[in-house]
Amino acid sequence: MATAVSALVLALLLLLGAASAAVPDINAIYDALRQHGLPIGLVPQSIVDYHLSENGKFTLELADPCYAKFQEQQVYYEKTITGELASGAVKSLTGIQAKQWIFWVSITGMHVDPESPAYIYFEAGQVSKKLSVALFDAPLTCHKSTTRESTGITAFLDSTVKALLGETNQLRKALQ
Repeated sequence: MATAVSALVLALLLLLGAASAAVPDINAIYDALRQHGLPIGLVPQSIVDYHLSENGKFTLELADPCYAKFQEQQVYYEKTITGELASGAVKSLTGIQAKQWIFWVSITGMHVDPESPAYIYFEAGQVSKKLSVALFDAPLTCHKSTTRESTGITAFLDSTVKALLGETNQLRKALQ
């Protein structure tokens, strides 16, 4: 579900690789991801600034919010992504969402399975989705809109469903 995989993937952000600078050294971000056992493709190419604290907490700034796609998984990156970088994982992640059916779910973390490093797990609360690490071998290119031609209709349906789910717990349970 959380296929957010995006996520950070998505995103991941891992971003953070090195200390922040006026002009970020993108290679330093990739190096930090590798040093933490994470693939570099979790980070979008549109990074304009980042900061990584000694305790692993990071902030990643993108030029603009954007969308990316991994296989059939649609991912949204906000302009600011935050989290905590750890060995083989990103914790307390904010700023990345993945589309599951007609819903957008927030990716809250990701980790590479130490027993099977060929897979990365994307977490959305208590739910996780496993994807091949190979999908994240290279930095991704983001787009300003989704790849669907029916973006307006999709946005309308998403907002309608979110409104309905917010109003009734019975409908929420029925859709789960």
